Amino acid sequence: MSLFFRSFFSIRTLVLAILVSLITFASSYSQEAKKTAPSDSPETKPTNSNVDQKSKAYSLRKKSWVALRYLRTSLLNFGKKADWDSSLADYAKAESSFQRGEWELAGNQFQTLKTKLDQLAEAQAKEVFNRSDALEKDIQPKIVDLKLNTEALGKQYIPVMEKHLQIYRDTWQAAKLEREIGNQGQNLYFAKQGLLQLYKAKILLEKSKEGKLESEEKLSKNKVLETDYLTPEEVKYWDDCLEVLNESEEKNRQKEKQAIISVYQSRTGKKPGEAKNNSGSANSPASGEGKK
Repeated sequence: MSLFFRSFFSIRTLVLAILVSLITFASSYSQEAKKTAPSDSPETKPTNSNVDQKSKAYSLRKKSWVALRYLRTSLLNFGKKADWDSSLADYAKAESSFQRGEWELAGNQFQTLKTKLDQLAEAQAKEVFNRSDALEKDIQPKIVDLKLNTEALGKQYIPVMEKHLQIYRDTWQAAKLEREIGNQGQNLYFAKQGLLQLYKAKILLEKSKEGKLESEEKLSKNKVLETDYLTPEEVKYWDDCLEVLNESEEKNRQKEKQAIISVYQSRTGKKPGEAKNNSGSANSPASGEGKK
């Protein structure tokens, strides 16, 4: 009997020891789990918020840059230098905050700038679309008439003109999509590309009317460059569509024309149209004598 009790107490002691070990292990595991488990406490939110502010700043920075890029020539070509200087200063200020890692401040500054740039870009795009609409309505019937007139000159230009019109319509659709999703900078870009295509079609249409001009005739009629077939106002928009400044391009065009005339003079020994003028002045005294 004594042996039985001793065995019983030994087993009980062993069981108790095992239970104590299990309880200790469970308690230790619970404490460790608390350390490694993700916490939902407010202390983690500033980090996530900071990441969101950084992403927002990056996105707005990129969109502001695109709008600024496509607006530059338009603002400078059409007498809005004050708007350009102001926008440039605002971008520089926001960029400074961005480079310092002040994400929330930079994001707010870029957002304000983007709103301003969107308004400027939308207004300029509207002007471009109005011009495009009027020019297309003027060009399209003339191209149809040219196709139907069997005796008309310049029919070789028709396929190219129609291609320019098709590209204009494609860019119009692209601009509409960008406008709908709020990308006014890209909207302006596509609007200008569409107008450029219409100007190219108009130039070919004007060339088709005059047939093939010889070099001297081109020079005497001042049809040396492509832009000579456009009005001065249209040339300004032509330059803007090409993202160049009209003032500097005008100087380049004058230099180019003068160079062409100089080459002509060196080869022929006379100015363009000089022979015709001399012929006219030589005949005038004789006709005057005849009248007497």
